[in-house]
Amino acid sequence: MPVETDGRLARLTALAVGRAAALSAYLSASSAPDELTGFLYRAGGTAAHPRTDARWAGALVDRAVRPHRSALAAHRRSRTAHWDGWTADDADPAVLVHKVYVSPRTPVVAVALERVVAVATRLGVPSWKVGADPAGLHRADKVVLYLPSAHGADAVAQALADELADLPAHGVLFSGQVGPTGIVSRGQDHGGQSWRAVVCRAVALALADARAADPTATAQRVAADALASLAADLDVVTWYPGQRVPA
Repeated sequence: MPVETDGRLARLTALAVGRAAALSAYLSASSAPDELTGFLYRAGGTAAHPRTDARWAGALVDRAVRPHRSALAAHRRSRTAHWDGWTADDADPAVLVHKVYVSPRTPVVAVALERVVAVATRLGVPSWKVGADPAGLHRADKVVLYLPSAHGADAVAQALADELADLPAHGVLFSGQVGPTGIVSRGQDHGGQSWRAVVCRAVALALADARAADPTATAQRVAADALASLAADLDVVTWYPGQRVPA
């Protein structure tokens, strides 16, 4: 499928890597990998207003799902402190490793959710989850759909990118942009871990190594050296998930 090689997410991710490279100059060698991993994984998130009603997220999710109750009759609904999820009764969670992220800006979350649920039920998506509290709907990866094949995930991602193209994107860093806006992107779990978590850790380790090799290097040089060291295993331009995974 067409992948955006100079899209919004690629630019935002490059900016986050550059900022992490600058931060690395102020971290100890022992703490740098963990602190940089956390910084990169959280990059792009926004903060909920402290006066936001805690029931707001749940109300939006319930409204989006209500018209599709019959179509979701064969799905189990799960609720945790931070996520609402739906999984088909016959789905095998172990194979649902291909991920589609949907990341609208917070003011249009209600509209986006209604369209996402409509597309998910129409295309038979076996599992997805939505942030269940204000913090969850302010994070970048606020909606995640899970599918058993890359081909199926690509098809769902393209359908969602077409459906949501008129809405402003928040955008999930370190994921492969689908469509022109960045509101939809692709990821993949590996070994029970999120693609983004694996990638952020790999980038953090590469940044720490590059900084240790030349403590006086500019942030630009540290970022460039780190990405170059990862290029054999990762697409460090689009961040689209591939078959190879950094060790």
